[in-house]
Amino acid sequence: MRTRTILFLLLLLGSCQNKEESPFLLFGDGYSETPKLEFFYGNNEDLGDSIENTERTLFDSGIFCLFSLPIDLYRRELGGKFRICWKTDENVFEKWKSGFSLLETKTNEYSSWNLKGKGWVASLSEWGKWKKESDKLGLLLEWDSQVFSGGLVTYQTFAVPHPIFLQRTKESCEVVFRSQSFVGTENKRPILSLEFPCPDLEEFTERIITQNDHWLTQCEPDEPVVSEVFRHSESSFQRFMEWENPKDNVICPRSQNLEWETGGKKTSFHSDVFTKRTKLLLPHGVVILSDDPNYKGILIPKEFLSELGKKTLVRWGGSEYNDPEFFFRQGDEFFSNQIRSVSCRDQFQFWKSEDPFCGNPGLPNQFVNKEKEGAIPGCRSNQIQITEFYPGNHFDSEMPLPSYFEFQNTGETCDGSSLNWVFDDTIYPLSAGEWILPTDANFLITRKTWSGWDLLEKEKPFSIPKVVFQIPNFFWEERSSKQRIPFQTNPNFHHLLRVKEQNRYSIVIGKGKEHPHSRKGSSTYFLQYGFQISPGSVNADLVENLSTELLEYNSGQSPFLDFGFLGPEEGFGSFERENGNRYWFWKPSGTVIQTLATSPSICNGENFYQLPDDFFSKTFLSLRYQDRDRGESVLLSFDPKLIEEKSIGGTRSLHPEPFPILFSRSVYPASLCTGEFRSPGVTKHRSLEIVRSTSAFTYHSNLPFRNQTDVKLGNGGGTIPVKWQTLGGNLYSINLENPLPFFPEEQIYSYFSNPSLIQSKSFLEHKGPIQIEAIYPNPQESQNEWIYLCNRSEKEEDLSLYLVEDEGNTDELVSYQTRFPSLSPLGKAGQKFQYNTTILLPNNCAWIVDPDGKDWFFPIFQSELDLLLTVKNTQTIGNGISSGESIQIRKKQGQNSLLISSFGHKESHSGFRIPVATGEFLWLKSGSSGMSTSDFEIFREGF
Repeated sequence: MRTRTILFLLLLLGSCQNKEESPFLLFGDGYSETPKLEFFYGNNEDLGDSIENTERTLFDSGIFCLFSLPIDLYRRELGGKFRICWKTDENVFEKWKSGFSLLETKTNEYSSWNLKGKGWVASLSEWGKWKKESDKLGLLLEWDSQVFSGGLVTYQTFAVPHPIFLQRTKESCEVVFRSQSFVGTENKRPILSLEFPCPDLEEFTERIITQNDHWLTQCEPDEPVVSEVFRHSESSFQRFMEWENPKDNVICPRSQNLEWETGGKKTSFHSDVFTKRTKLLLPHGVVILSDDPNYKGILIPKEFLSELGKKTLVRWGGSEYNDPEFFFRQGDEFFSNQIRSVSCRDQFQFWKSEDPFCGNPGLPNQFVNKEKEGAIPGCRSNQIQITEFYPGNHFDSEMPLPSYFEFQNTGETCDGSSLNWVFDDTIYPLSAGEWILPTDANFLITRKTWSGWDLLEKEKPFSIPKVVFQIPNFFWEERSSKQRIPFQTNPNFHHLLRVKEQNRYSIVIGKGKEHPHSRKGSSTYFLQYGFQISPGSVNADLVENLSTELLEYNSGQSPFLDFGFLGPEEGFGSFERENGNRYWFWKPSGTVIQTLATSPSICNGENFYQLPDDFFSKTFLSLRYQDRDRGESVLLSFDPKLIEEKSIGGTRSLHPEPFPILFSRSVYPASLCTGEFRSPGVTKHRSLEIVRSTSAFTYHSNLPFRNQTDVKLGNGGGTIPVKWQTLGGNLYSINLENPLPFFPEEQIYSYFSNPSLIQSKSFLEHKGPIQIEAIYPNPQESQNEWIYLCNRSEKEEDLSLYLVEDEGNTDELVSYQTRFPSLSPLGKAGQKFQYNTTILLPNNCAWIVDPDGKDWFFPIFQSELDLLLTVKNTQTIGNGISSGESIQIRKKQGQNSLLISSFGHKESHSGFRIPVATGEFLWLKSGSSGMSTSDFEIFREGF
């Protein structure tokens, strides 16, 4: 019968509390002047997330009540809670209000406070003093931290401490209200004690058991989820981990262990208290674990919480929490990492502290203070715009400066604590408390505060590399709605900010454009030290983009670019790569040549802008810029083979020249770089360069020939001097007055000599009828070399009259079956040939193979009309062709021979070698003369 009565009262309580009536009037006028404790369990009100009334006292119609929780939390609490009510006057009410205010007063600043009435006595003390006296007095029963001293557990929705309830004797009980402040040491914190007549505790016990049994029969097996974590020993909040039941019904966790996994190491936690207090979790109930006893949560050793914020994996049964990287201290503010966050200003906090702290341990994250009338709204993610970024000048430099992002509030005045700044996958709440940003206000997010500069700023522990070229990506996030507005840098934009190993420029952004900071608008203080930045001041200066010209390119061990400018004016220089990457740099006033390089080098000096490390990679193929002379876009292409050849292996810088010259070379050796010819940042001295025109015996140059130029015609068999004449400008021709003393089929070169030429120059003026068009010097099988040659004349040629010559030996050519009458070998893919003839028809081709080879690899251009030849002896191709070795085809002429074709052109002034790896062969490009390494393509076996 008694159980039914209790359940009826519970139902009645739930029915009444859903109405907006004062909670202490639910049982009519059944109070006297003696305090009466009323315990409730399993009843609450659904009042939303806005917390307004945080008082512990209420007085109405002559009845005064004390509540075990702040009233708005009390009304929402489904678990164990109580109130103590009695009849009294308003004077007592005011004194109790005063007493509770003393609980939040700093240590040693509160006065004596004592009250008493009919059957009750109240006093103010310190926790340490009270605890010492309490231990002397002893007790029969205690309810603290959800557990009765006899072991009975009450479950709670909120993981915040209730007052301690003690039964001293059968007639005398005591309730101790503790401070919600973390200020001072625990023993020195104030407490309020109320001694009063005991209620019927047996009834309370029966109610708890009944309700617990009811919940256990209805609970769903499931685990909670992590809702908030914090770790910082310099904060009053120390360390905690909060778990929450996200469901609308009671759950019973299937596991009574927590598992941690960090760096592959696993540990687990279990305790009797953990088992007792988490046997079930009420709907949206919270559990808090901490090594700090102030929380009155579940105590857990410190080492389990010491890795929070460091990518730790935590498991509670089937529930996993992948702890992200998080900085709990940001400047002088502290932040917890919450799964569901709200504005830091608006979030309701149970605990009081001197720390600037954003979090609410023990309560649902979404609880907020009731909005004040006329309150400034929270900032929206779309109203904060970036205006400047500076990567910092690192603290190992002579002028250490912190990195910063500068922003502007482009909307209405707002509170910044409503926003998260998310950078590099890490959340940085903007402010732990209200932070008003007026319209058009500028503020910084900075690595270190700018002390003494009176800037609107927030310090955040983000990291920026020492060398950067772009504004990093980030986004603004509204803490409540999670609406995000990203800033995504254009991956093709690169800003050259670094000179003399210091970041001298910031990046300014506005009106859809970005560029290095100009001199105008820079802070005058930093400008005197060579830094163009303006923290806290928006720079709207529009500066001219200057036309320029590439003056020098060095492709060697310490590569660089030199750009030239017409006048002393200041502005931006820019250029574009073949991959679409665009680069900006500041051209100071008075500078006419600006050097760009990848890294510090004695060869380049120190006055250069630093380029990305991979700028001069193999993909560096072209540059486009606005020409300083013509004012039009100029495209320069860099063929890797041509650059390698012209720069003589990167030892000489190149100077762009008009077509068809393309490049000249540096003449004078570098004073600081042995063996190099370069001139970074200074006047250029160019070599004479000559190229052959498409017209016979006609030539272009970049500089006048003058009288120092000698020209000859011929080959290794002999040369004759010839005269040259100018055709206007730098165009020249050879004056051929007499018939040339050479055979019609003989290969002829021109030879140019001049002191301004880096190397004497030769051109192929006449080709023989037979031409080498491919060569395989280093096959997979060592004896399977071949030379591929073709008849490019209009009449047939008998190749038995020809010789093949390498750098040491000469052999006659014979048909394959002349030397091996019974053999008709096939290629590796089964290709057939003409085996028994040396007569090569016009536009047909032949293969000269090693007599010891077999199963040769032949490229796709092999034909069954091709001749298969070998050598009469085993001196040239029979002994193997070395990689890069020069090869000549010669024709017998009595006791001598004529040069017909050459690979490597050793008889000219412009000889070359092309080494290849095993399995690679060389093929002459269509329409090329073969006088340059860039005239050949390299292919691998299998092509």
